[in-house]
Amino acid sequence: MIISERTYRFSYNLWLVVLGTSLIFRMPATLLLILFVAYNLLFYKRMRFTKDRMLIMALIATPFLLDLLFLWNNESLAEGFKHAEKRLSLLILPVCLLSQTHRFNSARVLRYYAWLTTLILVICILRFAWIESELFLKYLSGKDLWEMGYTFAKSTGNHAPALNMHTAFVVVINFYFLKGKVQNAKIRSIVLPLLFFIASVILLFYINTRLAIANAFFGIILVSLYQKAKLFDLNVLKKLGLGVLIFGVIGIGFIKMFPYSIQKFSSVTFAHIDKVGKLDELENPEETVFNSLVTRLSIWQSAFEVAKQHPFIGVGAADGKRELIRYFKTTNQQFLAKYEFPVHNQYLDFWIKFGVLGLITSLMYVSLFLYFGIKTRQVLCVFFFVLFASANTVDDFLIRFDGIVFSGLWLCFFAQAYVLNRESRKRGLDEQTHF
Repeated sequence: MIISERTYRFSYNLWLVVLGTSLIFRMPATLLLILFVAYNLLFYKRMRFTKDRMLIMALIATPFLLDLLFLWNNESLAEGFKHAEKRLSLLILPVCLLSQTHRFNSARVLRYYAWLTTLILVICILRFAWIESELFLKYLSGKDLWEMGYTFAKSTGNHAPALNMHTAFVVVINFYFLKGKVQNAKIRSIVLPLLFFIASVILLFYINTRLAIANAFFGIILVSLYQKAKLFDLNVLKKLGLGVLIFGVIGIGFIKMFPYSIQKFSSVTFAHIDKVGKLDELENPEETVFNSLVTRLSIWQSAFEVAKQHPFIGVGAADGKRELIRYFKTTNQQFLAKYEFPVHNQYLDFWIKFGVLGLITSLMYVSLFLYFGIKTRQVLCVFFFVLFASANTVDDFLIRFDGIVFSGLWLCFFAQAYVLNRESRKRGLDEQTHF
């Protein structure tokens, strides 16, 4: 098929927006990912592979390559392949995106991705208020607020921490583009970015996961101050003040409507810390500590012990959770064994499964966001590092579709600018040497 360069570039940017937005819904996203791969194969002549590009592709694909390297270490080879298949997109996405020779329109892709995601989530929450009106009204009256965000996320087919990780990224992108409009004298140019920013912040607070809210607040500060020589420059303070003011006002208003948030961020979070590894001593752990920090700490303590038992080659991708549950039972931790909790820490999870090489790989993969962000001066890429690194400290998103494809897509998106910048510098050096 022959199309103009302009049409091809436009369609590719459109694919990135649609694919990124679809990631909050697994089935449509899976179908779109398959179609996206087919689209790239249709225009395979536009793909370019060099040693440098293939090296970056391999670095991004390391979690998948690790699955292949340690296939032999699984009790069941079929289960090992099943786990490798989950991370196959970390090979597919780099091959597709990093082989492109044209530069993506980063500003448009990110802006429309954030706006479209915000709009879809607003529709989802309105749908939730309609189909679950009794629940929604119950929450508005201040009852059972602990399950509020989780129930809404479940209505969209998502897990609340995963959905709010997407939402936190969208909040910071919306603020990034709002910040760019603040200096514009025309008020009407600010209205639309402002509305999307406010809507995304409200969604963030409604889903109400602690880490995502903290990350979004940090992201607003980071975007305001990044690469600014003068910290107390009036324009910087103006932009920072706008973001913090809106975030703070919505936060205060949310606490007034849903006062449980104060408990959630304080007493509930740090309750029963003295019971780490001894959760069965609590009278009713299901009600008191099911999603609490003490449960996470108890799981991590056990996971660390399992990792120490198999420090170099691990137990295999398919057997990691099984070994952890077996340890719960061996140490008579009945509550953890009953609910078969996963590791809830990606670094420990990979250490258990692949040994020390897994731990190094997980740290390296997450750190690529920081490296590409600094090298290309993309503040949103730097923020994604903060968001994804912290999210994987309390959860394991490289075993979930919404974490694997979400991180893989945006890592490749930001890495493509690094690849093209590097090639441009090399051409410049070659020309200088020639002359």
